[in-house]
Amino acid sequence: MSETKRVAVYSRVAKENPAALEAQEKDCAEWAQRHGMEVTETYKSVGQDDMFLDLMNDVAAGKVEAVVATKSDRYSRQAAKLKALTEIARKHGVQVFTVELDDLDLTSATGDFRLTMLGLFDDYEKERARLEETVRKSQE
Repeated sequence: MSETKRVAVYSRVAKENPAALEAQEKDCAEWAQRHGMEVTETYKSVGQDDMFLDLMNDVAAGKVEAVVATKSDRYSRQAAKLKALTEIARKHGVQVFTVELDDLDLTSATGDFRLTMLGLFDDYEKERARLEETVRKSQE
């Protein structure tokens, strides 16, 4: 009989919103249970209090065998950070999942491609919103 895989839950919100963090954690815990994994670590990032580096360090240290967030943009909205996570995870044999993509391992070739595209789209959306805000302010 194989051991239960240790999974870390990563949740992130832009500003203090305990209900949103709780909902993300609940969804991830339910996902882990459905996939026969045990949540052994939880990382909560709120605004500038970012636990992403802690997550990366613990992945590299072998504290977990998998990581899950509700959506890829909960890890980060920066494509470079998403890529860094998947590269560290792949190097250390850790799988990266999202509830949204169910059982697609983002460290697989298909998952890596999809995650890269999602990250690039997030970068585009942030830049578009920034430009719209600049135009709006210049018109005031």
